Amino acid sequence: MPSQRTLTVALVASLALNLFVIGAVVGGVVVGHRVREAAQAPERPRQPLWRAADALPPERQRAYRQLLRAEAGGVGGQMREARQARREAWADLGAQPLDGLAISRRLAEARALEMTARGGVEDRIVAFAATLPPAERAELAKGLARSGPGGRGPRERRQP
Repeated sequence: MPSQRTLTVALVASLALNLFVIGAVVGGVVVGHRVREAAQAPERPRQPLWRAADALPPERQRAYRQLLRAEAGGVGGQMREARQARREAWADLGAQPLDGLAISRRLAEARALEMTARGGVEDRIVAFAATLPPAERAELAKGLARSGPGGRGPRERRQP
């Protein structure tokens, strides 16, 4: 007959093993559930300008997105340059003596560079829209209006 000490050790070992098995099963269920959720998750949303053409016929969507891809190279370089100029300007904020006017000027140059890049893309979109039939142009306009800040489209004006 086993001693009391042997039975206690066996009971504790059995309890530890059971807790380990239960933890492994629960962990497996949780991981499996998360994997299924990730597999069923919708496609990651694209950038708002890319989604603006979603209501257009497929061939027009392809042409619109091809236009954006073509613009991305030049715009990307300008945007990187603007971000770098902004980082350098902010870094100079801690310099002694502080040259606030120079920092403000560099920040303004970075903003101007960004606006030039964005303006070029917007001009290309307008030129593309001019080639569309009125109904498709209206759909693109709705998509573009949703792509801006707020993403709700044009706001109704209040009557005074």
